[in-house]
Amino acid sequence: MAKTIPPAVASILRDLRAALDEKAEEKARPAPAEKSPLKILGVRAAGVKAVAREISVRHKATLDYLAAVDLLEAAAGRKVREEILAAIDLLERFRKDFEPALLLRMDKWSGVADDLEVAEALGARIAAAVLALDPTKIATVRKWARLRSVGRKRLALLAASGLVSEGRRDAALALDLCEILLNEEHPVLVTEVAGLLRTTTKIDAKAVQDFLFRRSIDGNPAILRAGSENLDAARRAALIAKLEAQQASLSGLAAAGR
Repeated sequence: MAKTIPPAVASILRDLRAALDEKAEEKARPAPAEKSPLKILGVRAAGVKAVAREISVRHKATLDYLAAVDLLEAAAGRKVREEILAAIDLLERFRKDFEPALLLRMDKWSGVADDLEVAEALGARIAAAVLALDPTKIATVRKWARLRSVGRKRLALLAASGLVSEGRRDAALALDLCEILLNEEHPVLVTEVAGLLRTTTKIDAKAVQDFLFRRSIDGNPAILRAGSENLDAARRAALIAKLEAQQASLSGLAAAGR
C-alpha cells in the first residue's frame, strides 16, 4: 500500500511541480550525457534552486524538517529529477534537525540515486551529514557500495565523506568503503574514490599511506595515483614508482607470452 502523503506536504508538492513546469517552459538545459531512470524536465540548476527558495517562502508556516523529509520521499516516488533535487535543497535547510534514522528511511527510495546527478546531491548534501551523526549506520552505506548501480556506489562514497570531514575522524570506516570500490573503472567512481582517499589523508595520512601501498598490487592504478595526491612527496613518489614497476613487469610478461 502506498504511503498517504500528508495534506500539507501534498500542497507543497503541487506548488513545487507547478513552479518547475513553468521553468521547464523556458530554454531547457542540454540533455545529459548519461541515461537516467528518472524523468527530466530540463530545468537548469539555478532554476531548481530558485523554485526551492520560492517554495520555502510560500510554505514557511508548514514546511518543517518532518514535512521536508516527507516531501523528498514523495518526490522520489514520482521519479522526476528536478522535483527530487528541489526537495533535497529544501531538506538541506533543516540540517540541524537531521537524525540518524533518516539514513534508513533513505534506503527505501535510494533507487533514485541511479541518476548520477541525484546521487551527487543526495550523498553530499544529505547522506554525509546523516552518517556523521551515527557512523554505526555504515552497514546501509556498505550495501549501496556493493550494488551494481554506479549511482548508488557514488551515493555511498559521498555519504562516507561525512566520516572524515567537519571534525569527524573515522578514517578506518572511510577506507573500508574505499576498499570495496578500489577496482572500479567508471570515471565517476574513479573520481569519487580518489576524492575520498585525499580527504581521508587530511585526517590520517599514515592510514591512507599504508592502505595505498597494501592495495598497490591489485587496486585500480588510476584511483591509487589520484588518491595519493595528498601524501607527502617522497611517499607518493615511492608509490608511483612501485605502480610503474608493476606495470612494466606486467607488460613484459604479456610481451613474452605473445
